[in-house]
Amino acid sequence: MIKKIVFLDRATFPKNIVFPPIKFNYFWKNYNFTEQSQIKKRISSANIIITNKVNLNKSVLQEAVNLELIAITATGTNIIDLNYCKENNISVCNLRNYASVSVAEHVFAMMLMLSKNIKGLEKDINKKIWQKKKVFTLLSREINNLHDKKLGIIGKGSIGKKVGKFAKSFGMKVKYMSVRKFDRNKFIKFISSLDYLSIHCPLDNRTKDLITIKEFKLMKKNMILINTARGGIVNEADLTIALKRKIIMGAGIDVTTSEPPKKSHAYYSILNKANFIWTPHTAWASNETLQEAINQLIKNINSFYKGKKRNIV
Repeated sequence: MIKKIVFLDRATFPKNIVFPPIKFNYFWKNYNFTEQSQIKKRISSANIIITNKVNLNKSVLQEAVNLELIAITATGTNIIDLNYCKENNISVCNLRNYASVSVAEHVFAMMLMLSKNIKGLEKDINKKIWQKKKVFTLLSREINNLHDKKLGIIGKGSIGKKVGKFAKSFGMKVKYMSVRKFDRNKFIKFISSLDYLSIHCPLDNRTKDLITIKEFKLMKKNMILINTARGGIVNEADLTIALKRKIIMGAGIDVTTSEPPKKSHAYYSILNKANFIWTPHTAWASNETLQEAINQLIKNINSFYKGKKRNIV
């Protein structure tokens, strides 16, 4: 029997990525993007749906009468109605432990740029400030080492652990916190002691707006925040205020609540500030990670039809 595969958002991966062979009879249809209004028609006869960010809720999944497997090209499962899938014998698989190196390196790229004030010093060169000095070095901005500083990591999954491992190589003092058994008093004590905070937990009811202006005011003034997890964990308007008012020293952000962000997003008002770095959800997207993601995707699908279910949620 030929299995029909539909990839609803193929454009979330570059064209040069190599897809390993599918090891059963199949028909594969790619869609670069899929709007919510297009989902039902495109999945109606599918046996396998591949999605990165297209939401699959009960109302659309009811149309997919032949559906056997949903293969997510990411780790997060919040885009899938898992209860409906369980009730209707639809398996869901995701990717695991594929982006830890890329994300951890991105975290440290941001930490180093902010700690060494790279963006600010470049601005000063452009303003001809260095050129006007009589001494060889420009000491216009504060520069700090990572060594011996306290790094707090929220989340101890593969990425959080990798960040911690890298941090120890820099001589940093690493502290972890889990949100699974959240204790407000312990959380306050945790964030108030840190020089750096890196977020690596899921976005859910427990973590939405985990960090707001209240939490920023409890942090050290020299604290640097890095968020490469999900946008809604940090209140974006409050972070903007915290940076403008210098409540904390700096922030590196790779994720936003709405992606791509609207033109009215608060971060645009601080984009040119030296203490803020904003990247477009690319922490995970190294060439090596993109290829590993597709390798793992195809392995998940092939394994499922061999009767050896892999990475099932």
